Amino acid sequence: MATRYDIPQGARLRVLTVSGHVEIDTGDNPYIEIDPEDRRIEIRDEEKVAETRTRSTNLRITVPAGMNVSVGSVSGHVHLRGDFGSIKVSTVSGHIEVGAVRGDVDIRSISGHLIVDRCDGRVRCNTKSARIEVGWVGQEARAQTMSGDIELGTAGNKDIELRSISGRINVKVDSGKHPKVHLKTLSGKVRCEIPQGQDFDIVAKTLSGSIQVEEA
Repeated sequence: MATRYDIPQGARLRVLTVSGHVEIDTGDNPYIEIDPEDRRIEIRDEEKVAETRTRSTNLRITVPAGMNVSVGSVSGHVHLRGDFGSIKVSTVSGHIEVGAVRGDVDIRSISGHLIVDRCDGRVRCNTKSARIEVGWVGQEARAQTMSGDIELGTAGNKDIELRSISGRINVKVDSGKHPKVHLKTLSGKVRCEIPQGQDFDIVAKTLSGSIQVEEA
């Protein structure tokens, strides 16, 4: 059974864990619920942060819709489902999956894949040896990986910069937008299937993968 914690208005959630998986959902209630029930939420930083810490326990947390969330993990997977404010997540070897975000997304991992369904703000994704998938971003996006593919959809409002060493890159642009493209690969094919213009820039570089820009 989950334990309920009332939180100050405007506070963000901070989760710190070593090896436990973290699952966070959004709900309609103005409070936080955490499971297992023996886990505690502490209010810190002049009531600006609601924080929980654990070493190896898996956490299931429900927060108010629109809440800002940050998670730091060493080897656990992080799944955030629902409608969040801004998101910041870092892990060494765990996967990170994020649902809908109203603000900005900043997610980083060494060997875990990074997935974002939708972000109305800016996106930053960085991993060393896994794939990156961003369903749709409303503003600027930067993504980098060494040995994984990158797939990203964009509204075409702000610049996009994508880099990989040995993966393919695919960009889908909302209809009616005409980007100026800068595409470079050493051993793959390059294709831009939409008319170019000056709406925004797409910079995409990879050493051994193909690059494709197309209409969503």
